[in-house]
Amino acid sequence: MTQNNLHFGHFSEIPEYREVNRELIAQLIDRLPNPFVHVDVATGAGLIPQLLVEQATARGYHGQIIAVDRNAEALEIARAATPGTADISVTFLEGDARDIPTAVAEHLTDDGADSVSIHDAIHEIDGEEGQRQVFAGLAEITHDNAFLSINSSFTSNSMEVGHSMRGHGEWKLHFVRLTGGKRDRQVETLAYRTPDDYKQMITDAGFVVVHEEDRVVQLTHSALKAISRYPEFVRGMARDLTFTRDVTMDELSDAMSAAVDHIRFDLVPRIWYGVIAQKAASSPT
Repeated sequence: MTQNNLHFGHFSEIPEYREVNRELIAQLIDRLPNPFVHVDVATGAGLIPQLLVEQATARGYHGQIIAVDRNAEALEIARAATPGTADISVTFLEGDARDIPTAVAEHLTDDGADSVSIHDAIHEIDGEEGQRQVFAGLAEITHDNAFLSINSSFTSNSMEVGHSMRGHGEWKLHFVRLTGGKRDRQVETLAYRTPDDYKQMITDAGFVVVHEEDRVVQLTHSALKAISRYPEFVRGMARDLTFTRDVTMDELSDAMSAAVDHIRFDLVPRIWYGVIAQKAASSPT
């Protein structure tokens, strides 16, 4: 497995993952004007722009989509996988989620965006301060009454369904065994914030939650193997491990994928928490 073959695009092609995002995007686009301007942050392999083009085309909408990611390789994949149409333009830009106003400054008019999104990425931003910077930046580039779409499968209740805890626990256990790692249970892998934590950040940034959902996604072994090929996920899962030698990302990814075969469940459920929020109107001066 080569380094260039490790990216989020593999997971973006998984049907159950596409569907949970498609359902939230459908909730968003029904609230948008025609034409619309949308900014997608941490776009990865371009799934959200793809779904927006799909949904907008089905409704006969015209629009402009600006998609931002800090990873140049991911942007190459996204550009190749996400052609625009005669009615909907798609532009991909390199930039950091914590400084979105700078990233889109030359591509967004003073009117601002009609909607913004950050799907399955806010948990990858280190620390509450960084996450608040993301939401503040999204508020800055939107006009009054614009919409925000966000989801995450890394909340405090994301594994509070069925045998999710056991399935994920078996996966991690066999990953540790295959790598020969030693766990340090004092180290946090990824930040599992509560839904209320995220809602508070969204509210503090100037948005009002208008739609909230928990969707259970049944993850197949193919899905788990696909996310094992995403370096950020692998790093997060291995953050609490120490090794007696240097272990490459390829080795970690291969071990994580192989560990899936030891999970006794054919499907591992996980909850995706999703929110649509609307930017509050500014008070008259």
